[in-house]
Amino acid sequence: MEIFLPYVIPLLLLLLPMFLYLISFMLEKGSGNKNLPPGTRGWPVLGENMEMALLSPPKFIKDRMEKYSQDVFQTSLLGERTAVFCGAKGNKFLFANEYKLVTSWLPKSMRKVFIFPDFVDTN
Repeated sequence: MEIFLPYVIPLLLLLLPMFLYLISFMLEKGSGNKNLPPGTRGWPVLGENMEMALLSPPKFIKDRMEKYSQDVFQTSLLGERTAVFCGAKGNKFLFANEYKLVTSWLPKSMRKVFIFPDFVDTN
């Protein structure tokens, strides 16, 4: 049994992320919420952070606008689900609603970087 242990642990470390990805993919498919914008959220924990870092933010947004929609698309950045508004229609929507439909926020990871306590409302 001790002979197989060095082979089992790396195998489990390879299979566990794939298993978690499949579970999150199945849960995402089963949600059926039609009010979400088009787009993907990438890997469960990483999101699309790596793609954005490698492509640069303008190229990342341009590619997603061509692939999904010129107006709005969804993604996952800094561990949070995010909707990205693009173009004149997106700007008009954001600035015309007077914080009734959309509010500003900082992701939990950014609050930790800037040392905001959890009880402080950053909105």
